[in-house]
Amino acid sequence: MKPTYSKYLTLSAFFLTYLFISCGSNEPTGGSAGNVDEVNPEVTSIVLSSNSNTVNLNDTITLNLVTNTGEQVTSSAEFYLDGVSISSNSYNFSSEGTYVFTAIYDGLTSNELTFTITENNSNELTSITLSSNLSSYYINEVATFTVTGNDGIDYTDEASITLADGTILTGNTYDTTTQGTFTFTATYNSFVSNETLINVLPSPVSFQKNVLIEDYTGTWCGWCPRVTYGIKLVEEETENAVPVAIHVGDAMEVAGVGPLVSYFNPSGGYPFANLNRTTSWNYPEPNNIGQVINFTNGGADLGISINPTLTGNTMDIQIEVKFGIDYSLAELALVVYVLEDDLIYDQSNYTSGYSYGSADPLVNFEHDYVFRASLTDLFGDPIPQSSTTADNIFVQNITTSVPSNVSDSDNLSVVAIVVNSSGNGTPGSSNSAINVRSAYFGETQDLQEL
Repeated sequence: MKPTYSKYLTLSAFFLTYLFISCGSNEPTGGSAGNVDEVNPEVTSIVLSSNSNTVNLNDTITLNLVTNTGEQVTSSAEFYLDGVSISSNSYNFSSEGTYVFTAIYDGLTSNELTFTITENNSNELTSITLSSNLSSYYINEVATFTVTGNDGIDYTDEASITLADGTILTGNTYDTTTQGTFTFTATYNSFVSNETLINVLPSPVSFQKNVLIEDYTGTWCGWCPRVTYGIKLVEEETENAVPVAIHVGDAMEVAGVGPLVSYFNPSGGYPFANLNRTTSWNYPEPNNIGQVINFTNGGADLGISINPTLTGNTMDIQIEVKFGIDYSLAELALVVYVLEDDLIYDQSNYTSGYSYGSADPLVNFEHDYVFRASLTDLFGDPIPQSSTTADNIFVQNITTSVPSNVSDSDNLSVVAIVVNSSGNGTPGSSNSAINVRSAYFGETQDLQEL
């Protein structure tokens, strides 16, 4: 309730302007690292505002906090008055004086919001701030601007936003059609904002998108030939699928593969096939080859080439990864497998209606793409973030002996997978495959740029 005497409050709110700059020259969102292929914009600043620009003695204000990415974080923030924590985002002015509010969220400190109680003064707008939703864009992306007053009011709709050459924007967006650095200012009434710069980058390089099929199987598993047949059908439709048969509980099981099996097939059900380490291949797999092929549609934000050679018992493998966008904010890792084809073992078979027939077992069944060794950690060796900027090529050279469990080195191939490690196999991490490639020894590959 207002008192019978008239005292008014002048609100002076001074905003710190934050220009957030992406690491490197590109991106997310998206990669992504995520798209499990794009990296999202980084939260680099927070803005504190109030629900009212005119308050009186004994009035209550409500404070509001948003990030530079537009996320509402009021409920997760801590609020301070003159450096002392307060219990909520509401405050009642019970006496005259100067009140300085700030907020802290996720280690970031907001601008100061200052309220001064004096006699016969009212709140007054003294400055405006222009900001953009990002600082870097690819050609044909749209930049969005916001104009905010020191009083916490959004003046975007009433303000005029101008490019340095004098071009006045229609609304608060700018279509980025030309590469370069562009400067903008805003005007509202007699107020002129700060200058805001945006960088427009060339369209990122795109690469062929391949799909990883990890088939958890065993010769004892009578339903597993169904997935093997599904892989055969996929390969008839596309060259961009990379199968890996991970055997469990039979003569082809590799010692030490347990953590991979436990992480990606925790239920222990067989057969089990994972697509890009994130999606189960729907049952019945031979009837759902379209699900697999859909993973190869569109472009990938990084490309992989493998150039392996075999001299006697020595494998020399060169792997290159080129980044079309900036992945330096992501945690990427490289997984390298050695596979072997044409391993002959009897296979239990409970299926019928597929090309293998109903015989049980399938005598002298040919097993291909069999996992024989991992030349990295099963969940990947970290790729230095300094190496994952746009247009950079990360090179990994591996020289090692042919694994001792290999039957015929002429049937070997190499698989390279770039994953979003995000915790490197710990619970809650994604380990999604961003892209994958396979190559037989003696093969020469490019990076599959589109």
